[in-house]
Amino acid sequence: MANWASTSYRIEGKQEDLKTLNELINEFMDGKRPVMEDNASKDWEGNVALELGENTKGYYLRGFIQTCELEDDVLSIEAEEAWGATDFRHILEKHFEGMKVYFIVEEEGGEVYATNDKEGRFFDYRFLVDSCVDGADEWEYFDTKEQALSYVARRMGVETVTLEEIDKWNDDHYEGDDYIYFHEYELVA
Repeated sequence: MANWASTSYRIEGKQEDLKTLNELINEFMDGKRPVMEDNASKDWEGNVALELGENTKGYYLRGFIQTCELEDDVLSIEAEEAWGATDFRHILEKHFEGMKVYFIVEEEGGEVYATNDKEGRFFDYRFLVDSCVDGADEWEYFDTKEQALSYVARRMGVETVTLEEIDKWNDDHYEGDDYIYFHEYELVA
C-alpha cells in the first residue's frame, strides 16, 4: 500500500492553455467526460495526459486530483500522489509550450518534502516543524532554518536549540505522545 503525498501545483502559461487544462480536469472530475482507461478513477492524472494525446509509457502517474481552480492567471491543483510527486508536471510542460509547473510535495511516512520553486514564487517556505509538546499539536512553516530553530526552542522552553538537541529531545520523549519533527524541503528540478 502506498504512502500518499499531498502535492500542490501552481501553473503558469498562456491563458488559453490554462483555461483548456482547467476545463478538461474539471470535466473529468465532474463526470462530464468518461475516464480514459477501464476502471480508472475520474480524478486520476493519467486521464488528462491521455486526453491530451500524450504517451504515458515510462511516466509515473499514480496521482489523483482533488481540486483544480483557475484564478488570477494561475492554475492551482491539489493532488494526492503515491510516494511523492508524480510525472504529471513533466507531461503538462511537454504538451503546453511555455507552461511552467511549480509544485511542493509533503509525504510524512517516507519523509518526502520537496519543491521545484527555487525562487519562492508560490511556495516560499523551506522548513516545516510538526510538533506535539505537552499535548499541544502545532504545524508551522518557515522561510529559514534560523526561524524554524527559534520556534522549536520556544516550544521546548529553551533559548536556542540545535538539530542534535532536537533529536535527543525526541529520544527522551520516545515513550510518550510528544514529538518534534523538523523537515527541510529539498529543492529539485
